[in-house]
This record gives sequence, structure tokens and C-alpha cells, in this order.
Amino acid sequence: MRVIIDTGAYRRNLAVLSARLDPAQLMAVVKDDAYGHGALQMVRVARECGVSAFAVLDITTGVSLRASGVLGDAIAFAWLFDAADDFASAIEHEIDLGVSNVEVLDAIAAATSLVENSGHDALRLPVRVHLKIDSGLHRNGAAPHEWAALITRAKHWQDEGRIEVVGVWTHIGEASAEDDDTSRNVFESAVDQSRGVGLNPTLRHLAASAASFERVDFRYDLARVGGFTYGIGPGSGIGPADLGLEAVMSAHASVVRVGDVDGQSVAVLDCGYLDGLPAWRLASDGSNEELPKTGYDVVIAGVRCPVLSVEADTMSVALRETASPVQVGDEAVVFGSHLRREPVLQEWADALGTVGEEIAVRVGLRAEREYRES
Repeated sequence: MRVIIDTGAYRRNLAVLSARLDPAQLMAVVKDDAYGHGALQMVRVARECGVSAFAVLDITTGVSLRASGVLGDAIAFAWLFDAADDFASAIEHEIDLGVSNVEVLDAIAAATSLVENSGHDALRLPVRVHLKIDSGLHRNGAAPHEWAALITRAKHWQDEGRIEVVGVWTHIGEASAEDDDTSRNVFESAVDQSRGVGLNPTLRHLAASAASFERVDFRYDLARVGGFTYGIGPGSGIGPADLGLEAVMSAHASVVRVGDVDGQSVAVLDCGYLDGLPAWRLASDGSNEELPKTGYDVVIAGVRCPVLSVEADTMSVALRETASPVQVGDEAVVFGSHLRREPVLQEWADALGTVGEEIAVRVGLRAEREYRES
């Protein structure tokens, strides 16, 4: 299977999102190798488009991107680590760190002393820190009853010149408007408390793709946008066309066999679950009860063909009438762009009960990638 990454579509998505979020700043999420699109290439394109903040997830990714030179002076924000991680490397490569507890905060401060005492000429002080409050999602973050201790300790290390608290942030569930409003109230209280002890966070960030797109009051100073930058919709029937965005990734396979099974013309493609596609097959009794919803299709010669099964390295699809007979060697678009009337990634995700990002990551990390500018 081959994956084509349309850097032109990525540029246009960034422009749409930046304009919508303004005056808040877009922080482009490039975790998991930019959701399988290739972090190095996506960051390079985003920098050309003026993006100056990136969510990299972990220190290793941030260091790699900073060392490559593609980030320039842009923010690289990491938050998935623990107190045993390599903070010296993060300090050297000027990685912004999202901190959830006092233990990690103290480990960062200790790392600054170690680097300083080693005579390392690359010491970067103070370390830029974003403190995280758990506003209800329970994905890291200090619980509200722990927040006072965290901000007090942060103020201590800031007064010592070890860190600078540049941000306060959180993750929200985006489950319902009511739950999100509750999370926002917790977040606002945490910001107020941090200012009350003498901190001055200038980068407040709460929202990811969906919330930042829909709610002006959730944008604050930064909005961390991942799936939407790649044209991946939030699901439940909402795809890129509904958002004014374009799919960046398309997946392509070749027809390797054409035959007839119980009166149904079937094409076999050279892709399967070893390529990262979700494994699936028809019910053992041949019934339709386990068939996914409409949308689990590929396109061959401009015609949608329902998927019958996904095996280790093959996929079988039911052929529909085309202008000319389907032959071995013909191309199939597994998923692509709504602008070309192809199944989009979100349709696959909705049909299979998952999220588009999961499929993109699994496919993009395994398949051969080709970059094109449309």
C-alpha cells in the first residue's frame, strides 16, 4: 500500500484554521510522527506557513525536531514524561515542558543545576514550563486540591531563576457542552490562583481541534489542533467537507486478482491489516449483521466498492459496474479526498467505530509515503 501526503492541502488547512482561531495562536500537534504524516515534513511546511508553536508530546520527539533545524525558534511543547526523564536534553534543546506535579517540577529544577554545574555551554535558563490542571478528563494534570502546592512550588523555582511559568493548560473531554463548561470553570480558577501567588502565565490553552473550532470562548492564547490540520474530522458523521478542510493523507492499493465468488464479482487488493488497516471480515454465516455502516468502501475507476474482508495482506471488495472492466494492476483508493468523491478517512472511522487519527497513525507509520504539493 502507498500513502500520498498532500502538502498543499495541509497548507490550506493551516490557513483556514489560523484565520478561524485568530487572535488565538495555532499550536499544530505533530505527535505520533504527525499522526503518521511525517513530523519532519509537516513541521517544515507549517513553518513555511508561519506556524510558530508545535505540540510534540514527548521530549525525544521535541529534541529530534529541534536538532534537525526545522523548528527554528518555534515553540516545541512536550508533556508526556515522568520525573526520571532526560530533562537536561530538554533544557539544551529549549523544549517547553507541560508539568502536572511537584515531583516533576523538582526534577526539572534539579536538572538545571546538574547542567549548570557540568559547565555545559548549552544551558538554557529559565526553563519554560506550562502547569497543567486536571479539569475533569483525568488525563494527567494536578487535581484541584493539589493545585495550590504545585503553583507554590513553581513560584519558588521561578524566584530561583530555574523555571519560568509561561503557561497554564488542561485537556477537556469534549463530551458535552455542559461538561466542557465545567472544565472551563476549573481552568479559569486555576489561572486565577496562579496569578494570585505571583505567577504570570501568558499562554493559556484548553482546547484541542473540535472545541477550538466551535467555541470562541475556549481559544484563549493557544489552541492545540491536531486531527483538523490533517483534514481528519471529529467523527459521528462530521468529516472535512463539513469543516471546510481537506484530507491530507490518501491511501492507495493495487488490484492483484479479479474473480467471481457466489455470483459476485470480487477484486483483491494488495493491502491488509499488516499495513495498519483494521482487520474485518463478513460474518461466518454469510449474513450482513456484522457489516459496517455505509462508508467502508474503496474507489476503483471512480466507483465505490464495498469492502468484504481485510486479511493480513489482502483486502477483498465487491465490484460495481464501471465504464471498463476492472483489471489486475488497476489502482484502488482506500481512502482519500471528498473533493475527488473518494471515501474519506472519517467515513472509515465512523463505519468501524474508531477515530480517524487511529487509522492514520497505523497506516502512515507502516506504508511508503510520497509527498505531493497540490
